[in-house]
Amino acid sequence: MNNKSDVENKIQAVFEKEKPVKKILKGSIIYHQGDKARCFYYLKKGRVKVVMTSADGMEKTLSTASAGEILGEAAFFDKMPRISSAYALTNIEVVSVDEAKLLSLIKDNPKLALELLEIQATRIRQLSSQIDAITFMKADGRIASLLLRSASSNIVNYTHEEIAGIVGVSRVTVSKILNRFKREGLLKTDYGKIVLINTVELKRISQG
Repeated sequence: MNNKSDVENKIQAVFEKEKPVKKILKGSIIYHQGDKARCFYYLKKGRVKVVMTSADGMEKTLSTASAGEILGEAAFFDKMPRISSAYALTNIEVVSVDEAKLLSLIKDNPKLALELLEIQATRIRQLSSQIDAITFMKADGRIASLLLRSASSNIVNYTHEEIAGIVGVSRVTVSKILNRFKREGLLKTDYGKIVLINTVELKRISQG
């Protein structure tokens, strides 16, 4: 099933054929927090975790990326040091996109610039929602909110550990709450995916 938005599918169609393709092993770093961004990346294969590390070494998961997504583009566009690091959760394949390549792609696909802006706006909105959730919501509300804003066609691809890192609770807490949601008929799990069933009730929970 294709769970990506229309704009993500359009971006995927543009970047999928680009070369060269770099293979990176599971556990390897793709870029470091604090680095100057000379490019961003299109993820052709695998999964990536994006994290922010505090001065005392505490690590916060910001998001995960799957095949067909771009990552590291914010620092590339604003010309500031990267505020996060990215690690390969699996063996991955990426294409790096520097300024010259991007300008060439936009020349051939003028709407690509607007599509990239739309992706950026969506991510800013998602990060704002994360901050609000961590600040004001109880754990079940945080998790319900994350599920709703991360779902495409009512499917969420996060693991329990990834949810825990994003909403700022323990993995045990995530498992307990998801099991409760499952018993109440709000969702089900299917081959490693979370399938949302009762989004109306999840929305009510997310609103406290």
